[in-house]
Parts: sequence; C-alpha cells; structure tokens
Amino acid sequence: MDFSISHIIIPSSQTLMLVKKDGAAINNTVPPPTKLHGQLDHWAIVGYGFNISSTVCSALVIIAGIVLALHNRQLQSRPTLRISVAIAVCDMIYSICNMFIFNNAYMSKLSELHLRFFLWLMAGSTVTFVLLSSCMGLQVLLRVLTHNQHLTNYIQPWYELVCFISGFLITHPYMYLFHQVRWIPTAQLFFLDDELSVSRRNVWLIHWLWVFAGIVFLMFVTIVSFIKLLPTWREVDKVSNIRTPEKLDILDTPPMAVRNNRQKYVRTATLRISGYFLIPIITQLMVVVGNLLSRAPYWLFVMANIMPATQGMLNMTAFIMSPSLDSHRKAFVRGMHRIGHRRRRSPGNTTNSEMGLHFPISSSQPSSAFNTYNSRKVEYSYLQNSV
Repeated sequence: MDFSISHIIIPSSQTLMLVKKDGAAINNTVPPPTKLHGQLDHWAIVGYGFNISSTVCSALVIIAGIVLALHNRQLQSRPTLRISVAIAVCDMIYSICNMFIFNNAYMSKLSELHLRFFLWLMAGSTVTFVLLSSCMGLQVLLRVLTHNQHLTNYIQPWYELVCFISGFLITHPYMYLFHQVRWIPTAQLFFLDDELSVSRRNVWLIHWLWVFAGIVFLMFVTIVSFIKLLPTWREVDKVSNIRTPEKLDILDTPPMAVRNNRQKYVRTATLRISGYFLIPIITQLMVVVGNLLSRAPYWLFVMANIMPATQGMLNMTAFIMSPSLDSHRKAFVRGMHRIGHRRRRSPGNTTNSEMGLHFPISSSQPSSAFNTYNSRKVEYSYLQNSV
C-alpha cells in the first residue's frame, strides 16, 4: 500500500507527512478515529516498547559514564566516553518525547506552542545526535589520514558543547517559522499548515539536510577506515604463515588457530570503532529516504518510525564495547573469573597450577613470530588511542 506524500515533515517519529496539497487528510489511507494509534496501528506498541528500552539504556549509559569519569579522571579526555554520554542525553530526550507522541489523547489537548516545542526537541536531539556521531568520525578521520595528534587534541574538548548549541540552534525555527502547526489524531502526526514548496524547503534547511549530510559523511569515514586498516588484515595473513621453533612445540597453539585468533582480533577492533558511525546510518537512513520520496510504501513508513526508537539501545551497545573501557572491562571479567573459581574450588581439591600443569605458553601470549605483526598495527593503534 502506498501513501501520497506532498507535505514532508515530522509525524510521530520524525518521518512522513500524509497530507494532500489542499491540507486535507488522505481519505483512503487515514484510519477511522476508533483506531488509537492511527496509521501505525499495532506497530505503535512496538515503537513504544523500543522507546522505553532506549530511555532505560540511555539512563544507564549516563550514570555509568559519570561514575567511570569520576573514578578515573583520565577517561574525561577520551572522546568515546564523552560522546557516548552526550548521545545518550539526545536519545533520552527523543525517546521521552516519542512516548508522549504515541499518546493521541494527550497530544490532542496540547496548544500550538507546545506542539512546536515537541517538534523542536525531537528535531534538535536528532540533529545533535548526528553531529556528535560526525565528530567521532572526524576524530578518527584526522588520526587515520593525517596522524595530527595536536589538532585532534585541540578540537576534541569542544565537541559536545558545539554540537548541542548547533543542533538546537539550527532547528529552533520550528518555534516560529511556519504559519501553523496542528496535530492530526487519526494519522498520528504533525501537520505544518503552510505553502507546500516553502514548507518543504524550510524543513530540509533546518532539519533533514543536516541529517542527510551527516549520514553521507559517516559512510565516507567508514569506508576510509576499512581501507586504511586493510594492510593490517593482509599483514595478519603473512605473519600467520611463518613457522618458528615455538610453533613446533606440542604445547603451543596450532598455526591455523593462531591465525584465526589474530584475524578475529583485527576484525573486532575495526567493528568496535566503526559502530559509532553505523548507528546514525541504521537509525536515520530510512527516515531520510522516506522524506526524499514523493510516494512511500507502508513498510518504509513503519521502519522510519521504528528505527529511530532504537538509538538508545544501539548506543549502549557501542558504549559497552568502547575501546576507552577496555581496561575496566578486562578487570571486570577477571574479577568474575576469580569469583567463579572460588565457588568451584572445594577443600581438598587442587588446581591445575598446584599440580604442575600450568603451561608456560598460551595462545593469549604472542610468540616472537608475531613481533612483525605487532609492529604493523600502526593504523589500528592510531584509532584506538584517539578514542
């Protein structure tokens, strides 16, 4: 089923405007008022659940980031931690507003000023979120391409302040620019009552153009990062094929297993860093595509409403896997292992180390054959140290 789209603006989740040029709702697609959630129908319940989960995840990221920064002051200089917390603030603002928007009865009672304020909060949080992610991409891009540590260290303390001011300043015309802002309960969306061409142009200038530019930039950074790391992947293959006396030892790990471990390490590091660039692409791409089309299918309308609601959950995943938290994560894993070891250990039993079975060589300790590989991890080290 297709929807005619002539006015393009932010409905319940910053997506599509299903209103004809004359300002009347589409007769064939707008559901009767008896449906509580309008066009989204039961998908609104799914979006509501995602928004609740994203709100909880964002709150956990904010609390964890503050606690870690107070516990270790060095983390305050790591862009990954600070940007993750700032993105969590944006996600929480967006998710809370979205939960109110799914309540038709509440939205129908709001005045025009309150509707404009909701639009501004949602648009400002989205643009700020994309700008923050772009700053993370800029940080990596400068370190990978130029290795200019002085420049990156000079600009990175200003990322959060500049992004928040810019994001909400760019979108603040929602408070006064359009002739009228109304809420349509049957379609569960906002309607900007203004001339079609003028409304479409203004919305793109103060909102979607910035999101679109951020997505394009992050796609570029992702491609460049993988290209720059490709020599490191190839070096893994070269080093893994070297046979040394250590590899002939029966206690050592088989060469194929060592090769797989090294490849897994490089892939994991690459994906962890690229996760910050992929989140805006995953959550906002459907929204931008829907606003570019004159006619959008129903599945695109649903995806454009549902995907932005997952930002908080995806950001928490990237935060947990952040390179800046490697030492804390390893310490936590070691602590859990010690607790599990104490519980399994019973009086009278001896451990492997007490029986003389502690092997001096392990797969987690790279042998001399991998010194070349370790010296070739320059590109990844730049990425890791910069975040």
